[in-house]
Amino acid sequence: MDDLLLQQRTQLIGSGACLLAFLLLKRFAGHLVRSAILRSSFKSKEEREVMRLIELLLLFVLAIGLTAVWGVKQSELLLFAASALTVLGVALFAEMSILSNVTAFLVPFFQHPVKIGDHIILKDDEHDLAGELEDITYFFTFVRRSDGSLVTLPNASLLKSAFTITQPRAR
Repeated sequence: MDDLLLQQRTQLIGSGACLLAFLLLKRFAGHLVRSAILRSSFKSKEEREVMRLIELLLLFVLAIGLTAVWGVKQSELLLFAASALTVLGVALFAEMSILSNVTAFLVPFFQHPVKIGDHIILKDDEHDLAGELEDITYFFTFVRRSDGSLVTLPNASLLKSAFTITQPRAR
């Protein structure tokens, strides 16, 4: 009986530690994202979208930590993980472009030199596209041409193509 009580107490403390780590990492990520917003011209909409992606990743890590703390049998966990990864692998392989566009959304947010409001010339194999970078969402980048038309590009194309910033937005 005492061993069971000690094990449960240890599991509760471990669960609390996992939850505390989750909350601290979420807060740290929030500060990191907000500082990226202040350094760039991204809007609060992008901040919310990036935080959703980070929270999803942190929840996944929290779930792994809690299953380890509560001693889920490794064979059962392995079977579940293999099944889930197989389904996700098939779905993501079929939709690799979607995954690459979501990833390409995060890169400009933290490291890319182009910002919303910059005038750019995107050099593509077929033709050049010139205009003002209007918005970057999970999947698409929007460029407003000088004639007023709005061009929608997959995010991955912004990272794969060379471009020139002709008029940086006033920072």
